[in-house]
Amino acid sequence: MSSTPIYTSKSTVKSLWQEYRIYDDRLEFDTLFGQMAVPLEDVEQADVCESEIQGLFKGDLHLRHMPALKLDWANFVEHVVVDKREGSLRHILFTPEDPAAFVSVLNDALARFREKRIADGASENR
Repeated sequence: MSSTPIYTSKSTVKSLWQEYRIYDDRLEFDTLFGQMAVPLEDVEQADVCESEIQGLFKGDLHLRHMPALKLDWANFVEHVVVDKREGSLRHILFTPEDPAAFVSVLNDALARFREKRIADGASENR
């Protein structure tokens, strides 16, 4: 596991003073309940979503993300949704300092991670 994050979202009021980090091989969430890690191989996709309050006014109940683990004020502000491939809680909702920047860096990291896995698999088949 790499020890230097490629992106760190500083703790803010909207994240309930929690810090979120992206590494080459995982996501890490420093939460009020301890540290949680999600390997990139388990991440299906990540998106920026509007606040659920705004969606409710438009008639969107955000049912696609249920059940979900909400780490902070994600119901009330623009936030990130990470969809995992499997597990009982397949959706993690959280509010990094800059949701769009977080998702951009995460999508780049996911692309590199997947390319590396494909390249490693091809070299093993030789």
